[in-house]
Amino acid sequence: MVEKSNKEQLKDKISGDYRALIEKYSIERDEVGKRKFYISIVRFILFIGIVLSLWLAIFKEIELFWFVFLGVISVFLFLIKYHSKLFNRHSFLNRIIRINEEELLALNGDFSPFANGEEFEPNTHDYSQDLDVFGESSLYNKLNRTSTLFGSKKLSSWFLNPLLESNDIRRRQEAVSELSTMTTYCQEFRANGLVFEEKEEEFGFIKSWKEQVNIFIQNSVFKVLIYVIPAINLTALALFSFDFISAKLLSILLVLALLLVGFYTKKINLIHKKLSKRTKWLEKYVDLLKLIENQEFNSELLCELQQGLEIKHKKAYESILELSKILSALDSRLNVFAGILLNAFFVWDIRQILRMEIWKQDNIQKLEAWFDIIANLDSLNSIAVLSHNNPDWISPNISKDKKWLLKEMHHPLMESDSSVPNDFYVDRVPFLNVITGANMAGKSTYLRTIGSNMLLAMIGAPVHAVKFEFYPIQIVSSLRTTDSLMKNESYFYAEIKRLQMIVQRLRAGEELFVLLDEILKGTNSHDKEEGSKSLLKQLVKLNAVGIIATHDLSLGKLSQDYEGIIQNQCFEVDIINDQLSFDYKLRSGIAQNMNASFLLKKMGITTDE
Repeated sequence: MVEKSNKEQLKDKISGDYRALIEKYSIERDEVGKRKFYISIVRFILFIGIVLSLWLAIFKEIELFWFVFLGVISVFLFLIKYHSKLFNRHSFLNRIIRINEEELLALNGDFSPFANGEEFEPNTHDYSQDLDVFGESSLYNKLNRTSTLFGSKKLSSWFLNPLLESNDIRRRQEAVSELSTMTTYCQEFRANGLVFEEKEEEFGFIKSWKEQVNIFIQNSVFKVLIYVIPAINLTALALFSFDFISAKLLSILLVLALLLVGFYTKKINLIHKKLSKRTKWLEKYVDLLKLIENQEFNSELLCELQQGLEIKHKKAYESILELSKILSALDSRLNVFAGILLNAFFVWDIRQILRMEIWKQDNIQKLEAWFDIIANLDSLNSIAVLSHNNPDWISPNISKDKKWLLKEMHHPLMESDSSVPNDFYVDRVPFLNVITGANMAGKSTYLRTIGSNMLLAMIGAPVHAVKFEFYPIQIVSSLRTTDSLMKNESYFYAEIKRLQMIVQRLRAGEELFVLLDEILKGTNSHDKEEGSKSLLKQLVKLNAVGIIATHDLSLGKLSQDYEGIIQNQCFEVDIINDQLSFDYKLRSGIAQNMNASFLLKKMGITTDE
């Protein structure tokens, strides 16, 4: 029997852990399901008991059954609440089982259950399209485990705007390291986040409500009326019941209350339209905040985020719960009959809008901060799952000097079994590594491997390497420049503009790590050669660091003029037994073998004649 590798053993252990969780939660779900079924039967029996006891009390005039009726209905109401808790728990267990099933798929390279972030792909960006940041089988797709709209946007912003300060990266690494050991917490967070599927309109909720003009809070009269009018109208109702006042007077008082509310109905409707049916959405964030606030953290960043939720006298989740209750109370007006009664006796709409405006005045700024904290935790959880699922990946070391020492790197989107590791070493600036080699030899993949791992390192994530020491620096690439029919731009012009942007930023003093693949493809050979040489000389002059992959072997000669600054490395192709052989290993020097002529002959496109 072939002994399994250490990596396979680690993968088996993680898979076993997920399967154990599925089994554990499935057993509990079945138990909760049984209790739900039994409670449903008991509720049905109690309902019959309520009807029967009420019939006996009223029509048979057996007074004892009034007590039976009250007792049975009390138990019935209690069971409704208990049944609701069981229903919520059953739903939660279904979600957390699904989460573990999805992680098993992810361990086998299937990331289809997770959003790929294609909606976040910008039209132009320094590296996003070149490094497969968004879209199917992308870095975002592999890493994303966010369960909130705020979190998904936050994670995308981390990919598009990575950290460049060493301390910020270290703090995020420490938080990820702590969370990667907290599987239960991370899964509960995600399960709570998935309880309600958010839409873009929820994301704009805070901004639109913040800009909404208040109606009642500026006028202190309303703060008195919401108590005086209910006191008067309820007293009038009591007096009418004992024939102390006429129905006419009671009606006048109630109509006056309705007229007052009616005067503001148009404005109230506009507010309610924006805020209506947000209760479930807010309850989701109540649960997430509760989970964060009740958890003990050790890392600096997680403790700082948790402390950002602290307010006087109550917790953040209690404040959100209060807002949720206000919105739920306002939604009562959707029932026309209930709305009329509530407004007639309690000026209900004005009362709830005023409560909401007071809450908004006290908490709106904090609300934005609370959602941002949730978004940060949601994104950190995603990176933590990546770390947990890939224990052979490492947390990068950050160099104080401008130094990059990357050993045995694999592309983060490729399994180590199906890819060949390579190294990269730079200990000075400027520095350019000219990579030559045949088609399909691995040049482009090598560039993306370095760029992708550096990007992961700068968002605080682990990297797919044996050793990884790096200096945080902005990545700029030109690997997949395309022409634009909409802008009437040729491929060549689009690439020139890209190179112009890089040079202009270097001239402005920016530190850039440049990744270029087969530059100036859209012109003739001589022009391409001269232009490429001029560009490399300019990059050296402007203190750039980076890698240029090319088929143009003449660029390798520049290393003679820039010894120690321009380095030649290559990916070779060997022809063995009339077959192409690639080892995908980076070698020193300039490539000696090319494969285009061989392939043309092999496929019968050309002959020796």
